[in-house]
Amino acid sequence: MKKIFSFILLILFLCSCSHEQTEDIYILFTNDVASAMNNGVSYAGVKAYKDQLLAEHPFVALVDAGDYFDGDISVLSCGADIVTVMNAVGYDVVTLGNQEFSVGLDHLKENIGNSQFDYVSCNLLYKGSGKDPLKAVKPYFIKKFGKVRVAFIGVTTPETLIPDKPAYDAITVDGQPVYSFYEHDEGQELYDQVQKTVNKVRNRAEYVIVLSHLGSNSVTEGFSSYDLIANTTGIDVVIDAHSHTEISGEAVANKDGTGVVLTSAGEHLNNLGELILHTNHTYTTTLYPSVYGRDDYVQAVVDGIYASWNE
Repeated sequence: MKKIFSFILLILFLCSCSHEQTEDIYILFTNDVASAMNNGVSYAGVKAYKDQLLAEHPFVALVDAGDYFDGDISVLSCGADIVTVMNAVGYDVVTLGNQEFSVGLDHLKENIGNSQFDYVSCNLLYKGSGKDPLKAVKPYFIKKFGKVRVAFIGVTTPETLIPDKPAYDAITVDGQPVYSFYEHDEGQELYDQVQKTVNKVRNRAEYVIVLSHLGSNSVTEGFSSYDLIANTTGIDVVIDAHSHTEISGEAVANKDGTGVVLTSAGEHLNNLGELILHTNHTYTTTLYPSVYGRDDYVQAVVDGIYASWNE
């Protein structure tokens, strides 16, 4: 059996807008699933565990840090089948990974419109003509848990602009990308944009969580989640994706030397991540390689999708 890894960090709580937190807040997270709907924990297992938590705790959310519109099933349906499953699982907020663009802008726009969850990316800048097809994607989303507010900020990798990749081809018109990801100045432009967004929400939320599709290793220098943390302030937790790395929890110093929690669930639902925001403002992160039970409805939805493509 795979080992369950946990991480606990105490960080001083300095938000001037603080409301008293009377219950722990549970944030479940996935990343780089890439259509692996039945693998590992499975989407049906994610739903079962979420419902189990909700039966015991009032405040539970489910988020994803990108690359869900990837893999065979997503390619076959241009992401539509993945939206159907993620709606059934009950996601709350997701960010855009580079692979989300691979389905094409028209399909991505349609998928966003059919989703029952919010999309966030603070470094998505439309440079094309006419209306932005992805205007529904917001820089951040603030979710209330009782009186406590948690801000989720999305960050999408500038590696989306690597030429000759499906994502790049999908956002290129007449040889020019119609989106910028604040990719200039060796990362400084990105840090400034994220910092600007953090500053907007820091006095409106008790917690600031970044859903970062940047990666922690084997990525362009200056554009990792480590680089982002080291060059910003005001972020409490970074849930990472893109490099498919398992990080049960790590304290990374920000620009002011304050510890920021960095965590990532790996890939393909090999783990379900859990972040607990405790009432005493400590953090616990855990990666679960398995959970008890699977939700029958979600499993039926997944099985129906596989059956339809195997006919």
